[in-house]
Amino acid sequence: MARTRSSAPTTGRSRRRLWIALGLVAVVAVVIAGVGAYAYSKLSSARDDLNLASTDANALQDALTAGDQAAARTSLKLLQDHVTSAESSLGSSVLSLAAKTPFVGKNVTAARTISSAVSTVATDGLPPLVDVADKFNAKTFNPQGGTIDVEAIASLTSSLTESSAAISKANAKIQSVDASSLISQLGREVVDVQDKIADADDIAQRATAASRVVPKMLSGQHTYLLMFQNNAEIRATGGLPGAYAGLQVDNGSIKLVGQGTGGSLGDLPKNATPLTKEEDELFTTKLVRDFRDVNFTPDFPRAAQIASAIIENENGVKVDGVLSIDPVTLSYVLKAIGPVDLEDGTRLTADNAIEVLLNSVYVTYPDGNEQDAFFASATQKIFDKVVSGAGDPTALLKALSRATNERRVSLWASSKSITQELDGTPLANALPFGPAKSPAVGFYLNDATGAKMQYYLNYSLTGQATKCTAAGVQSYTSEMTLKSTAPADSASLPASIQGPGFGAEPGSMLMNLYLYGPDSGEISTIKADNKEVMFTRYTHEGRPVIILTLQLDPGQTTTVQATIKSGKGQKGDTAVNLTPSIVPGASTQTWKSAC
Repeated sequence: MARTRSSAPTTGRSRRRLWIALGLVAVVAVVIAGVGAYAYSKLSSARDDLNLASTDANALQDALTAGDQAAARTSLKLLQDHVTSAESSLGSSVLSLAAKTPFVGKNVTAARTISSAVSTVATDGLPPLVDVADKFNAKTFNPQGGTIDVEAIASLTSSLTESSAAISKANAKIQSVDASSLISQLGREVVDVQDKIADADDIAQRATAASRVVPKMLSGQHTYLLMFQNNAEIRATGGLPGAYAGLQVDNGSIKLVGQGTGGSLGDLPKNATPLTKEEDELFTTKLVRDFRDVNFTPDFPRAAQIASAIIENENGVKVDGVLSIDPVTLSYVLKAIGPVDLEDGTRLTADNAIEVLLNSVYVTYPDGNEQDAFFASATQKIFDKVVSGAGDPTALLKALSRATNERRVSLWASSKSITQELDGTPLANALPFGPAKSPAVGFYLNDATGAKMQYYLNYSLTGQATKCTAAGVQSYTSEMTLKSTAPADSASLPASIQGPGFGAEPGSMLMNLYLYGPDSGEISTIKADNKEVMFTRYTHEGRPVIILTLQLDPGQTTTVQATIKSGKGQKGDTAVNLTPSIVPGASTQTWKSAC
């Protein structure tokens, strides 16, 4: 009988192979765990260094604000050391290997991009500012005895330009990271750094522009028109230009001269400047025949050009530019400089300025001449306190910056070189025209009653891009809600608040809503409270416009719904502007692209 071969040796060899394989797996697991722990320790170390760098950056900002050059240099050195340490941790060979893996790789790459962007700011962006720390602070821009040191501001231009270029480079780096594709904790940190560097980029660019614009505007002799917009009688850029004054400049010295009222320049017999056919259809000849209506157009540069033409034609004064502010801006300024006491005994403060200037003055002084005297007193007192250098200069700059961001401070100059510097900034407050990758939408209001009833108006806007076609056409939906907070007995308010009415019931508001779509786009539908309404279609230099007339009775709320389309190839996020109201806060939005 043949002998059968035993299977025991085969089984033994198989078991040995299994144990060897398991051993190798265990070794690999241990190695991977070790590498993972090492990688994690490097990432944690980098994170800790960047957190310390953030603390250093705050200390540096404080030192720059105070003009403390020694403290600024110390904080900058610490900041640079911590960023260098973070980059060293992130530059390890293990992390370089990890960066090549599909999921972990993009997170490592993002962390390295953050560190690189911060390093660019620390190495190239901040040293120029530290070199001029004794001049780079709010006091440099602050008037002393009615005069601004033009040469001190001009001397900052070179350093600010160098710094701004580096920060813009860092911003481009960090904005290239898609935070939504990262692990949640890192994604949040990326968004935080993106926001901070974007803000720093914006501030640096503005500071650089200011260092070029301010000396140009204040060197030599110039006359500028100071225009006050009254938000209680709403206009597209904010409010009715109810009062004005001249700003006389002589090599940094500033004086307030020639105050007047918008009403004295109303109902002019001829156009102050040529009117286009589209402007005539949209705004009528009132745009160029009544100082109070020059900002029916939401394009501030155009409104300023018309205002300057009226001043030259009627008063014989040629102005070199127009500066516009509103009472909300004055409330911010008063918070920085402190209260002012007016000639009638009224104490104007940050807390009461809006109420006093936009409402109670009309109750206290029913007579128009008395109102004018009150406004003139307030203007002079606030101006005198600002140019005297009173208050906290840092707080004053922040107040003006906040108002500019809310599109409450606008500036136009006849000089082309200054206009180029202002182009694209919130200070220019220009209506976007022409095709662009990032489309623009606007919701603007004009009072139609000659009243001051918009003191009682609140409004808000929501909207979003809902889809994007292959051709890059975005579709949007929007809702604008308007509410009258006027008292039920508004019909008994003073005539100067009710106004002549022009068809509206006493105490009610009658307004025209101008909805601007994107260039070459379309406003598809418009409804009020989900019901079909009458409206008129127009165009303004390539942008579709609808005008919808709205009446709001006391306590009434109305919601306007619109569907909008962009032009072809407009795939970017959408910039949205609203008319600034009496309510402090942003008048701009960004609707995220659907493309």
